[in-house]
Amino acid sequence: MIMIRDITLLAIFSIIYLQAPVAQSATYYISPTGSDTNPGTSAKPWLTFAYAINSARAWCGDTLTLLNGTYGDGTSTGKITVSGVVCTAGHELMIVAANQRQAKINDNGSGRAVYVLNSAYIIIDGLYARSTDNSGSTSSGYPFFTNRNNHITLKNLVARNPNRYANTHTIAVENSQDVLLEDNEAYVFHRHCVEAWVSERVVVRRQYCNPRGGRIAGGFGEANGLGKADALVTMYPCRDCIQENTIADGTTNPMYLNEMNATYGAGILMSGSKVLGSICYKCDYGNGIYINSRKVADLNHTPQNVTIRDVAFVDWNSNANGLRVTDGVNILLDHITLLSTGGGVNGVIAEDTANGSTPTTNSITMTNMLIAGLTTGTGFRVSNYNTWSGDKLFSNGNRAAFEASPPSNLTNTSTKAHGMGTCKVWVPAGAAIRGIGTGGSDIGANILYRYINGVLTSTPLWNPKTGEFPHGAPDLDETNRVAGQSLFDIHTRLNVNTGGCSFPRNYGNDDSDTTLPAAPVGLRAS
Repeated sequence: MIMIRDITLLAIFSIIYLQAPVAQSATYYISPTGSDTNPGTSAKPWLTFAYAINSARAWCGDTLTLLNGTYGDGTSTGKITVSGVVCTAGHELMIVAANQRQAKINDNGSGRAVYVLNSAYIIIDGLYARSTDNSGSTSSGYPFFTNRNNHITLKNLVARNPNRYANTHTIAVENSQDVLLEDNEAYVFHRHCVEAWVSERVVVRRQYCNPRGGRIAGGFGEANGLGKADALVTMYPCRDCIQENTIADGTTNPMYLNEMNATYGAGILMSGSKVLGSICYKCDYGNGIYINSRKVADLNHTPQNVTIRDVAFVDWNSNANGLRVTDGVNILLDHITLLSTGGGVNGVIAEDTANGSTPTTNSITMTNMLIAGLTTGTGFRVSNYNTWSGDKLFSNGNRAAFEASPPSNLTNTSTKAHGMGTCKVWVPAGAAIRGIGTGGSDIGANILYRYINGVLTSTPLWNPKTGEFPHGAPDLDETNRVAGQSLFDIHTRLNVNTGGCSFPRNYGNDDSDTTLPAAPVGLRAS
């Protein structure tokens, strides 16, 4: 007779026996000189991405490694398309370069070099992708394009030359959630460097962008000025998104740092987003940061709960504003530096328009800010905001220091010299603005440490020995090794540990040293 206990044991054994084995992670290889008849090993790699990225081959939990060489248009490999690959945390599909940035994926201006669609938990690491100008294609030509995804990571990339005849960007994130862009570089573009379109929780971290040529004759946006480009990040709109430790480099061609468009696309509010620890260098076009309502006069089409902190506008000479806020609810501008070389309309302007919120609902707070050198412009200007305040503000060497109504909302202001000397992205010892901000912090930006997911850490941002900003290897064409217009030497243009502005004593060794600029109160994480 079979007892109940025996039946239970038999059932358990049956379940164990019938249960499908857990798939084991594998590493596969692909090469422009490979073959799809190969087993996909490093010695015998595959040839085409269409063959390699398949549920029977490289899939969730696996790593597809690109050996050195050129892929995409003009080769037999095809371009990278990841479509409908829905993985899970800890079991991601990884597509990586065997040697950082030595795998180049070409697009001829009519498609996308790297395309991720309807997928989840995908990691793209260390690739170099480029499109090209193609007058025969006015809607495509992207180095990196992602759409309708979640939990995507794009890191250690170089992106170059989206098709400048089209409304394209170097890295596009559309209709997606939980996307991380980290330690990427982008060059030769005309539109936005990074697009975050109707998306949520996108983090753009340590992204460097230089337009190098910008708009071209006959290309998209030509009427807005040849040679110019748009934002490092456009949030169009983007909810709870973070731009941290990014650099917009206008050395060769002008661009700007950020725009937040409250279009309410797909029902997504332009709310909860932040720009932190970032630099706008020679951003001599448009508004350095533009936070704006769009289309409709209601709160849904209004920027809300936005934070701009530890941001420096360096060698500013635009014909517009450093920070422009057209309508907004609960906007915080804190620890900001704008050092102009003479141009500019306003350092900061907050105003009401026919769209978005109304004067009765508009609200903005400005604290610990330095605006200097606007010989033709105004430092701080506020109009039609019923709820606003400005505290601990320096306006030095500007045509007009403050134009605000009512002026009684301004407290602890000064027009004295700031004492920054040759320093541009942190407040040096001995500066007049040192230690007199909120809670003993400095007035102005201190961009010395890394932000991670919106939290200021104690990890040095710059290399304590060389002063260099974090950067990866040269790409296959050495796009990112052109002296004077690349990431690897941006520190020399920003006077980071050079040009008479040495690091604070013990930078990177002992953060408790009293010569280190003070962090904004309540922001530092150990």
